[in-house]
Amino acid sequence: MPRARAMIAERPLPLPTSRLLNRAEAAAYLGLGATAPLPVTPKRVRPGKQGLRYDVRDLDRWIDSLEMGEVGETDDDLLDRLRR
Repeated sequence: MPRARAMIAERPLPLPTSRLLNRAEAAAYLGLGATAPLPVTPKRVRPGKQGLRYDVRDLDRWIDSLEMGEVGETDDDLLDRLRR
């Protein structure tokens, strides 16, 4: 069975099936750890923390801005924004 577990771990992550992702799904989509600060603001789809969702389009827009070099903020600016 250890070989089977290794094979499962090597499989690529599936594409999201929903446009709105929870925090863990959004972090995985961006390739970040589950507790890492996320660079986009979530949308509230219902009351409470359980109701926060991350739009795949916002996540893609952030990724695209990195590729194009459009992000004009320093590392410190980004960290300050993520801490808010």
